[in-house]
Amino acid sequence: MPKLLQIGELAKQTGLSIRTLRYYDEIGLLVPSHRTEAEYRLYSEADIARLQHILSLRQLGFALKEIRECLENPAFSLPNVINLHLARLQEQIVVSQSLFTKLSTLAQQLQTSQTIAVDDLLQIMENLTMTQQYLTQEQHDLLEARLKGSNEGQTKWLLDQARSHMAQGRDFNDPEVRLMAFQFRNGLYGLVGGDLQLYEALMQVYQKEGAEVASLGTLDAPTFDYILKAMAILSVREDMVEFSLDPLTPESREVLIQGQECMQELHLNFFGTEGLLLGLLAVETSSAAQALNNQGVDFVIAQNLIRKLLAKHKVSDTKISSHMKNLIRKLSAKYTVKLPKISSDTKIPPEIPFTPRAHRVMELATEQAKQQGHARITPQHLLLGLLRESEMGGETGGGLAMHVLQECGVDCQKLKQQLNSV
Repeated sequence: MPKLLQIGELAKQTGLSIRTLRYYDEIGLLVPSHRTEAEYRLYSEADIARLQHILSLRQLGFALKEIRECLENPAFSLPNVINLHLARLQEQIVVSQSLFTKLSTLAQQLQTSQTIAVDDLLQIMENLTMTQQYLTQEQHDLLEARLKGSNEGQTKWLLDQARSHMAQGRDFNDPEVRLMAFQFRNGLYGLVGGDLQLYEALMQVYQKEGAEVASLGTLDAPTFDYILKAMAILSVREDMVEFSLDPLTPESREVLIQGQECMQELHLNFFGTEGLLLGLLAVETSSAAQALNNQGVDFVIAQNLIRKLLAKHKVSDTKISSHMKNLIRKLSAKYTVKLPKISSDTKIPPEIPFTPRAHRVMELATEQAKQQGHARITPQHLLLGLLRESEMGGETGGGLAMHVLQECGVDCQKLKQQLNSV
């Protein structure tokens, strides 16, 4: 029988540490063929040959996961390894070229100005080098462009909110913390543009290099980790909590039905805050509609403004681009609200996917009703929920509905006072 090597002997012969060989065993990359009665590892000639393959592939720059996939693939061959390595070298060349371009630009800036601090320069180069180990040049440039194009005022406001909540030690189920997490999650969806590969690459940067590198230097680690935790808890909560129509008064149900019909007339297949506003105005007998009318907003005015805004931006709920529409479709099952059919000959579907913002307004309306000691949700509570969401959402709060109210010169504080006095 061929001689079997103990782990210490194999480590000595290969120059690897015992800890490394144990780790290879734990992840299933190199599992020893034999063990003693005392469970000591024993390596056969076949095991040693496999280890040589592993070390060769490591020299070529392969990750351990890629090495395992190669070795377990019956079609594994040396030409395949060489081609994969050539592709990796090509990616590294692209990264190096990008690095050269950025360094040249910074060098020119330093020749004409001394405003770039050394620490800032080092941070820029470190972030670039690290992120491009995981992201393609195209992905990196896309993220950089989207971060630069984001609303700086809104981003700063959200970061201040996150840091304030964290410093206060607020419960993650606190409504304001949930809203903060909700908005950051929407921002993350917008950043990756619905691209799962880009999201996974970005999360790999986060796991391997940390929060500051993953956010391209825009977020410190404690804040980034806090936000991710808040988003995770929010997502779990949403999966467990479904909005029920049971607490709605008949008048509120009619608001949703009318809003659904209005969205269909606008050729939209989701229910945003604009649908809720139109539904509230369509049910003219409600206290919410009357309060809006008192400030110069009626159904026709709102409908015309929404049509103009949609035609101008070709979006709904502030800015819903193609990736947000894909997101809404993916979230349809989570945010679907079943309503009775309006008539037998209508083409309006019996199920409406709420946008995440509209769903948030419904949650806030529920909270408004509870705060006032009411068991049922009235149109008044729906409108208060919309106003509350706009206050907590910063510059983009309230979505398209708030744009309409602003265009009409509505005094939101006065509107709230009137609703609370009913």
